[in-house]
Amino acid sequence: MYGSVLAWKTYPPPSELPPVVINDPALPLVSIVTPSFNQGRYIRETVESVLTQDYPNIEYWVIDGVSNDDTLSVLAEYESDPRLNWMSEPDAGQSDAINKGWSRCRGAIMAWLNSDDTYLPGAIRAQVNALLRNPACGVVYGDAIYVGPDSRPISRLFGRPYDPLRLVRLELPIQPTTFLRRHVCEQIGPLNNRFRYSMDTEYWVRAARVTSFCYERFWVATYRLHQHSKTVADFDGFYRDWLAIVDAFFSDPDLPVRYRDQRRSVYADVYSAMANLEAKQGMLAQSLRYLIRAVALGGPRPRMVKWPVCLLERYLPIAVTPKLTQMWAALQRRS
Repeated sequence: MYGSVLAWKTYPPPSELPPVVINDPALPLVSIVTPSFNQGRYIRETVESVLTQDYPNIEYWVIDGVSNDDTLSVLAEYESDPRLNWMSEPDAGQSDAINKGWSRCRGAIMAWLNSDDTYLPGAIRAQVNALLRNPACGVVYGDAIYVGPDSRPISRLFGRPYDPLRLVRLELPIQPTTFLRRHVCEQIGPLNNRFRYSMDTEYWVRAARVTSFCYERFWVATYRLHQHSKTVADFDGFYRDWLAIVDAFFSDPDLPVRYRDQRRSVYADVYSAMANLEAKQGMLAQSLRYLIRAVALGGPRPRMVKWPVCLLERYLPIAVTPKLTQMWAALQRRS
């Protein structure tokens, strides 16, 4: 059902919605949704990053899951800004919150920004301009910066060249840099609530069936890493989602043969990524099992170069893999 426009019927919008703010009728309205739960430490920075953009037509919804920290008091401070609307009620997780927000949105261009990430100056204008220059493109993405809990930069994240197979190989558009045309969301349906960790990956794979993606070389967003973020806290959840996404991709009876022939190498890349993450956590036995499975499926893969470095990083005060990842992405960016 989630692959169908019919799924939006489970998210009917309210009969009355607040008016949108259009300061320049020549430009499309952009709707941003922030799912929120107990991110009071970061939510102000996130909201400010949206409301201080230089783009004239913004509709912004914060969908909160009944936070019990100071999130709601922070949001209340912005009630005088007609661009920002917020609500707080129980939900079924991050995807459910985003879907609730998107169902209320009126923009021709849609995005979501997590409550611990931020947009960089000029982000919305840059991504809108990219879509306006590329009318056949339904999704645009760009570059981002990893930051820590204190908002200090850690490393740079370059967008990768687009190809549907790259998506299932986990060479992905960086989520907070990604903007979609409304008709794409209407066509492919809402985010799938079953995917708690990689709902963005599953959504990009679904979008790739109906539209093309374009890459805008612009620093669009920050992506925050902290001890409570899912990117840091629960790798097993990501593994389950990744394998389910790849299973669904190759189960599609309409999948072109040129993609179907890459099945084993795609699984090998995913297992290589899992091996690297386990190595970095010091889980040597599990890491070796994933690595052996990857080799059996696809032979040596470029991603395996990181495996011994990940092991070393577990025991030595070095941080080489972020630099390797950054260098590899930069090389691909130039290709």
